[in-house]
Amino acid sequence: MFNKTRSSRRFLRAALLAGSAVGLAWAGGAWAAPADAAVDAGASGNTGSGDTGSGDTGSGDTGSGDTGSGDTSGSASRSTAGTGSEGVDVDTILIEAERNRAAAEAPVKASLDQTQPKSFISRRYIEQATPETGDFTTTVLIAPSIGGIASNGGGVGETNKVTLRGFADGQFNITYDGMAFGDTNDPTHHPASYFPASTIGSAVVDRGPGAAGDLGQANFGGAIHYFSPTVDDKFGLSQKITFGSFNTQNFVSTIQTGKLDELGGTKILLNFDERQSDGELSFSSGEAQNQLIKIQVPISEKWQATLFATHNRTHFYQSDAGPGETWAQVVAYGKDFALNDNPKDEHYYKYNQQRKSSDFDYINVKGDLGDGFSVDNDAYTNFYSNQTESVNDVTGLVGAANTSSTGNKNLPKTDIGGYSKGNRYRVFGDILRGNKDWTFGTLKVGGLVETSSTDRHNLLQDETQSIDDLKYSSLTTPVVKNVSNVKTLEDSSWFQYQLFADFELRPIERLTITPGVKYVNFDRTVDAAMENSGVTNFTRGPLHGDNVYDKTLKFLTANYKITPEVAVYAQYATGFLIPSLSTLYVNNLDLNALKPQETTNYQLGAVWSRDNVTVDADIYRIDVTNLSVADPTGQFYVNAGNARYSGVEGQAAYSFDNGVTFFVNGSINAAKDLTAHQGLTKVPKWTDAVGVLFNQGPWQMTLSRKQVGRQVVAYNGNTATTTADGTFLAPGQAWEIPEYTTTDASISYDFGMVRLKLAAFNLANDRAITTYGGGLYTFQAGRQIQGTIQVKY
Repeated sequence: MFNKTRSSRRFLRAALLAGSAVGLAWAGGAWAAPADAAVDAGASGNTGSGDTGSGDTGSGDTGSGDTGSGDTSGSASRSTAGTGSEGVDVDTILIEAERNRAAAEAPVKASLDQTQPKSFISRRYIEQATPETGDFTTTVLIAPSIGGIASNGGGVGETNKVTLRGFADGQFNITYDGMAFGDTNDPTHHPASYFPASTIGSAVVDRGPGAAGDLGQANFGGAIHYFSPTVDDKFGLSQKITFGSFNTQNFVSTIQTGKLDELGGTKILLNFDERQSDGELSFSSGEAQNQLIKIQVPISEKWQATLFATHNRTHFYQSDAGPGETWAQVVAYGKDFALNDNPKDEHYYKYNQQRKSSDFDYINVKGDLGDGFSVDNDAYTNFYSNQTESVNDVTGLVGAANTSSTGNKNLPKTDIGGYSKGNRYRVFGDILRGNKDWTFGTLKVGGLVETSSTDRHNLLQDETQSIDDLKYSSLTTPVVKNVSNVKTLEDSSWFQYQLFADFELRPIERLTITPGVKYVNFDRTVDAAMENSGVTNFTRGPLHGDNVYDKTLKFLTANYKITPEVAVYAQYATGFLIPSLSTLYVNNLDLNALKPQETTNYQLGAVWSRDNVTVDADIYRIDVTNLSVADPTGQFYVNAGNARYSGVEGQAAYSFDNGVTFFVNGSINAAKDLTAHQGLTKVPKWTDAVGVLFNQGPWQMTLSRKQVGRQVVAYNGNTATTTADGTFLAPGQAWEIPEYTTTDASISYDFGMVRLKLAAFNLANDRAITTYGGGLYTFQAGRQIQGTIQVKY
């Protein structure tokens, strides 16, 4: 479907975006690139492998509670439990999930109304048991089937990634207040660049594609939904100060205006998060600032508007050629080595740094139209800018031969070669949802329209002399050598729309059956003045073209409450993953006939929740088709290969009358390439977590242990070998890295206006290998201690 006629798409695009433009006009200057972005972004954006590879609350807090009534306003709120399309409000689904003491206290819990496996995580647990300097990834690590860990302490840098059932970041949706976000070349994420932990009011891990109304590019492997803090009805102030290991400092200021009668009951939340840390890894310091505002305006008794904006800026020292160490570096310098202060070495920290800024803004309007009709609309935008300075290679030893030489061989061999890489994009979108309620069921229909604009660049540099590295020859005839340092100069964009319908049928009491359908149409365009990051045998030069991907997805779920405390559910659903922008980097785009990678999900589960106990378990099988591979001649990509993911999961908690709650959760996960007849790499074979929480009066305590199981990182060839770390591998043998375990603890006491907390993460100081790739190992960050004082009014 290459370069198909666009007249009808242009008309549809103009019509759908007109409504978004009107709704988004309020943001005006807020949408403009932040002041630092022009400097950070330079000429344009990232290339292939670099950037893609990849108000506080709680007990006594004034920021945002777990479920309170702050975010709802009479008929203007909507029930979202069981729909899979949570939207802006999470209060209702948390209330349903926390209907008894055990569920309210458990760090992760399920709902009796759910139709696929879920883990609900409340703000109280996030605030008490996860790092104050964390980001959105650290808030969900306790959930079953979630893997991942930070490799640099202090909450700075881009070292945090999570997996879900073995699906990597970019293979499942991540949403904030119901709107999916991610990079524009593929839907991967940069946790340091968006939402710090103080901006997460709660989280829901969806282990499945959800309903048809779950919108985004990658319900392929499920979704993680994050929600902003609740806006309180009452006035409140909070100031948190945290100091910790590695010279870490974090300051979070929160203001709740409460209802302002002079503004018709409008409520405003302001949250400011500032942090800095030296980091645990050598010369890997960083800083970050985040500002958030959330305004709720009651338009009438049955209508409400929410205006939201957040801006984030960060600067840190980290090589784009990493992170990680070779085993020779581990032996020579230990597990904390990353960069140094030697300008004659490729590890010099000033040659390896990243500056990033982002914003995320929306207007939500929702209301009751009467006669069972309701409507909800989100007009949104998000922006990301990354300016990276990096060397080409960090695998060498200090003082040894230069492993990051320049491309222009006329330059001295001792000169350090590197590049300046930029990535800058803006996304606009609108999501419209409409519901119609009858006694026998609820019809939910709607759609998404979204467009993006991205520019990227990659310019080679001689870091030693601060001059251009003229590696490339001209494209003219005759050829002139060493005249250009431009590796990539690229614009790209997409336009997508998705239409959905879910019909939540209630044929008999206690039974809900929900069929659904969704149509996805995604048009991706590349317009590069220079492209040099394609498949093998790709010809360097200009690249212009587009591909259109479309797919109809089917959903069918059921939930039956055997008793008021016991429910069973089943799901059949299809998922998809839009091909990456890199699949357009081919010599003959006309031959590209890629389809989205697809999943077919089969899941069964049960939930028991009453009084002091909550238990749920599920079994799943996911069939994957249309895996994409490159033609070895560099001409095009094709769909080839199938895979299967399967496993069992469970979570349980028991709460005693004295405030003590025990919890446990775990999963057994398998993933197999059905074409190669071997297990997929980088898929943990299990996860397990166990812990105890205490919540009595002013005291709160937590103790937890989370383990992520062994995983295959590579397969040996036809000859026996020994890896750099001493692992012997027979011909064809899978190379596995061992499991890694983290033990965390916290204790806090609330004096009323002052709250004190002491927390420790990775108490045992385990430094296990967490990832391996490209000859580089990463390790768990070591033990971290953090002390927090909170003053509130």
